[in-house]
Amino acid sequence: MNYTCLASICFFVLLGSFLFSCEKTDPAPENPVEDSGSTNADTIANHLLFSNATKIAGKIPVGPVGSSLKISIEDTLSLVDKFRVPVKFLHEDTTKNVAGVYVQIHVGASDATFYYDVPEVSDVASNDTVSLILIGIDREELIEGRAAQALGNFPSDVRFELTFIPYDVKGQTLGQVKVPVYISNPVGDISGECGLANGIGEYWVWGMSYISDPVDPTKLTFFNSRERIWGLKSQLIEGCCTNGESAYTPNCRDENKHKLAFQAYFNWPNELYQFYEWGEYNGMSEFLAADPDPNASDFCGFRDGVVREHLDRRFLEGTWKVTSDSFLETLGTTTPQIGNLAARPLGKIVQLDCNYLIIEQTDLEDHNRILVKFYVRWDSDDFDWFALD
Repeated sequence: MNYTCLASICFFVLLGSFLFSCEKTDPAPENPVEDSGSTNADTIANHLLFSNATKIAGKIPVGPVGSSLKISIEDTLSLVDKFRVPVKFLHEDTTKNVAGVYVQIHVGASDATFYYDVPEVSDVASNDTVSLILIGIDREELIEGRAAQALGNFPSDVRFELTFIPYDVKGQTLGQVKVPVYISNPVGDISGECGLANGIGEYWVWGMSYISDPVDPTKLTFFNSRERIWGLKSQLIEGCCTNGESAYTPNCRDENKHKLAFQAYFNWPNELYQFYEWGEYNGMSEFLAADPDPNASDFCGFRDGVVREHLDRRFLEGTWKVTSDSFLETLGTTTPQIGNLAARPLGKIVQLDCNYLIIEQTDLEDHNRILVKFYVRWDSDDFDWFALD
């Protein structure tokens, strides 16, 4: 085991939970082409992919300047063909909770004639400080399909900009930011400059996993991320209160039985890996849970039951290889795969670039479904959040 690398992983875990950002870019073309005109802006906008978004005619609302919100994009957003990537907002002031985001496209000096109202991913809505939306693009249809043929072929390096206007549950805008966007190429060179192997101080950090609805791909049937808190609905547990004495026992008269609410929850806060060019890897995954402790709870009182928080951390090591059909195999882990506590990347690589690693694998619970796992290339010198203005 490479103990130096594992110590490095532990160090950054202790600094806090990792959050991903779009700050690196693939090598830019020498002369990127920008199409102008609302027609082209509308065409690109019609090929954006969201979840549960609504199209609204007109110009996007204006957001205030000087917002306290932060965004996970440093300078450029990289979009991926057919797959949605997260755009996250940090609202440490919980009164500025982001409920959704208005999004409009700009090509050159022209705006699209409509914008999108994109609600935050509902599975993360219970998080008080982080909200996220998902955005992707149908690159193949835009550049090579009917849309391209109708408008005389879009260049493969087409660039544009997106304005994001986050808003709260009352529809009040909370800030605004405009970012340049480019469309990343599909799977690159596995061993190239932006290949699978990591440099010194660099990691692949898990960001999210999802399963799209096969009937309506704009909807998700499953979503998980580092920001999602599971099990937040209170769990009712029955105990006993006899003459002012609390006990957790099945031997209790009906008139003495009393139920307490236990605010149990669980979460996967971290999963990260270092792949080495010589075919080995190290990794770490964490599982955080708060479990009910009825024996320490007062069934004669009116407060919620006691929960105990614990963190399970698993370290992994082994070998990796990528087959001729881009299937990533990670083998030889020494930590037993106990439940969901020790995850590892395994599946077909469908996107690999300077920013993202996206893997598809068969869902273990339903072999007819495809689970998409999304990783971000993260450097220990990177920042996680950036001001809107």
